[in-house]
Amino acid sequence: GVPCWALRRPAWQPQPGDDWREIDGWAQLVEALRPFRRPLFTLGREPLQHLDEIPPGQFWTLRALEACPGNEHCEVIGARGPFLIEDERQLFARRQIDVLISKNSGSSATEPKLEVARERGLPVLVLKRPDLPETDRSFSSTAQLLLALGLPDKA
Repeated sequence: GVPCWALRRPAWQPQPGDDWREIDGWAQLVEALRPFRRPLFTLGREPLQHLDEIPPGQFWTLRALEACPGNEHCEVIGARGPFLIEDERQLFARRQIDVLISKNSGSSATEPKLEVARERGLPVLVLKRPDLPETDRSFSSTAQLLLALGLPDKA
């Protein structure tokens, strides 16, 4: 009998000029990555489990919240958003990124990577959002949730 409320960011939506390819899971992602040489992963730590599977000729850049060891075919960058558009442009250029891999987090703090991929005409392999359980109420912002709770918005 306890109500279930959820704070859920709206998913990103492709914009004109985007080349988004929805991916169901790791097996489909590996197949979709075959033609690329310099992917940028922004999926969190999951790719670390697959460092020994990197095909010859590919070099991965993996951005996660914390830096950790990669290998000769992968560099792991520790960084937390928000990310600035100019910094993202420099990252893509310096690393010669040719494809972006991302979860559809809907976060404005990490959205600049999508803008840079669009500017550069790069494909984005977007991991599908999981099906979420039903709730009694969903909120798309903290301010909405705080208002529903009768609390002041501290933002």
